[in-house]
Amino acid sequence: CCSRRTYLPNFGTVDLRRTFQQQKVVRYPVATIYKAVAAVDEYSDFLPWCLSSRVLARKSNREDGSVAPAEEKLTTEIEVGIASLSAQFGSEVTLLPNERVHAVSEPNKYLENLIFTWHFAPIGEQACRIDLKLDFALRNAEHVLMWDMMKDRVVAEYLNCFQRRCAQLKARNVQ
Repeated sequence: CCSRRTYLPNFGTVDLRRTFQQQKVVRYPVATIYKAVAAVDEYSDFLPWCLSSRVLARKSNREDGSVAPAEEKLTTEIEVGIASLSAQFGSEVTLLPNERVHAVSEPNKYLENLIFTWHFAPIGEQACRIDLKLDFALRNAEHVLMWDMMKDRVVAEYLNCFQRRCAQLKARNVQ
């Protein structure tokens, strides 16, 4: 009688995993951009769609007498949302001052997993290169399609927000 029309061929076989990498040069010293990225508990103050951000626990490798470079581990909880969609996720965040911020997030109703890493490299005294890498798997194909359509805009907006935060830190002379 009737045939079913498919608008999205192989929709059921969409790869739910994504990797996104971006490199950007910013006109702020490494210490300033690192401070903005490492201050997870302040994200809800300046990032769009971030409804709340908390650091639940903090531990330094200096507490256990380690001789490795100073490293701090945070247990965090962030809630993001827009309109009627929202989700919380917990993360283990590793901070290597002025070099790297690395986070591994727990699954939630939208994400199977999320790993993101920020690397910072100085370019003189007043600029730095940011290398951002996101590695994640979403739980359904519709969200993958939304990400694929919006990723450049979303990441650009977040990077701009971090740069505006750096301007605020610089104006307050926080380095």
